[in-house]
Amino acid sequence: MKIRHILLALGALLAIAFMQPLVTFLGGLTLLLGAGALIVRDLSPSGQEALERRVLGWLRRARGGPPNIGTAVEPGAQPSLPDVTGQLPPVRVRRVRQTAPLSRVASEEEPAGD
Repeated sequence: MKIRHILLALGALLAIAFMQPLVTFLGGLTLLLGAGALIVRDLSPSGQEALERRVLGWLRRARGGPPNIGTAVEPGAQPSLPDVTGQLPPVRVRRVRQTAPLSRVASEEEPAGD
């Protein structure tokens, strides 16, 4: 019983010690994200596109993907699709389960002829 009280007191002290810095950090992070959202909202559409491309480049580098240097996409440009004329996808045969006919089960025996 004594160990349980000591652990409870230790847990309370740790919660008091780390709760205030955690709440302060989360509050500051929320404030910075809110200010950043207001700043991005006030940018021109081309500025927003440039910022999105820069952030996307950071994310790709963080994931270890190719940097795609020199392949900047113009605003409003549609991505080109590969030419697939003459190439049809393979047809998948869909298998359907058929239920076997139910055998007639006589619930009552038929009476014999008199």
